[in-house]
Amino acid sequence: MNTFLWIELDKKEKERFLLKCFKTRVNVYETKEEKDYVWFRILESDYAKVKKFWFIKIKATRLSGLASVKKKIYFHRVFIVSILFGCLLLYVLSHIIVKVEVIHSNKDIRDKVTTALANYGVKKDTWKKSYQELEKIKEAILKEYPEDLEWMEIETKGMKYTVRIEQRKLESKPEEKDACNLVAAKDGIIKELVYSKGEALVKMNDAVKQGDVLISGTITKDDESKGYTCATGKVYAEVWYQVSVTVPKEYKEVTETGKVRWNLKLTNNQYNGYIFKSRLSTYQEEKRHLFSLFGTELSFIRQKETKEETKMYTEEQAIDLGLLKAEEKIAETLEEDESILEKKVLKKAVNDSTIELEVFVVALENIAQKEEFQRIEE
Repeated sequence: MNTFLWIELDKKEKERFLLKCFKTRVNVYETKEEKDYVWFRILESDYAKVKKFWFIKIKATRLSGLASVKKKIYFHRVFIVSILFGCLLLYVLSHIIVKVEVIHSNKDIRDKVTTALANYGVKKDTWKKSYQELEKIKEAILKEYPEDLEWMEIETKGMKYTVRIEQRKLESKPEEKDACNLVAAKDGIIKELVYSKGEALVKMNDAVKQGDVLISGTITKDDESKGYTCATGKVYAEVWYQVSVTVPKEYKEVTETGKVRWNLKLTNNQYNGYIFKSRLSTYQEEKRHLFSLFGTELSFIRQKETKEETKMYTEEQAIDLGLLKAEEKIAETLEEDESILEKKVLKKAVNDSTIELEVFVVALENIAQKEEFQRIEE
């Protein structure tokens, strides 16, 4: 492969130089002109002939193409080797686990899980395992200790494994009560009865008040007590609530502008901030962990510029939001098998900056609660 060379001459020598090259059979492959100088690209093997041209004075020379790259690499060889070695070292260190932390309050459980993890190679001073490998190890340990472990998670963060576990709680059989009724915990209208023990004293659409007996634990026949049991079941009723809600007329809307910037974030005991100055005033960021080394964490940050606008709710939007807030407030107290049936605004007051609402909410709830009573012995 031919090696080329650039030589720099005074511009006034251009014509004489080209003529001499023609006579001595020196090929000129390319020329570049500057203000007072001109560059000629020739073969490196022809440079000895060119130096003998007595009428020219070569200002500078430089290699061209691959030879130039090789020369630069050789000149910076120490720096390049250092960078490559540093990258290799960083890669190795970022793939070695230096700590395994098992999080649980019970020391026996922690020790048991730590030993099990070590048996599968999840321990310090080992090569980091892939997500798929950790999932298989997790499933294997859960199968190995079905009576001790309910749930387990292995999280890789930098050079550390964090293992979270939940101990299986053995269900204790509820103590069977001797004699009890199911009574109403709240006022309501009965909509459904589901019971396996006892006698129902109410029926569909009956209105009941708090404390009324719904399912009796006294078994009767022909108006006489024949025995006792602990009433078991559920009684669903419509329950009414009146909820006060305040809705602001203004709200802040945050939208993305489409501008994206990238940054690096360094975190340790002494410093927690960005390496480069952010050029965005307001933004949302996405963080991607790169590596952790000796207590220092480096993360890649993607910043998406945002803008905030103040907007006004229409009266209809404010009412919808108030109804939603009222529903959420009641829903927080409901169980999975309970639900909101209806909601509507009873009263509305519009102020300068807020709208005050009184909301009527109807919920379907299990209002039955057990209440023990003393047997009457004959």
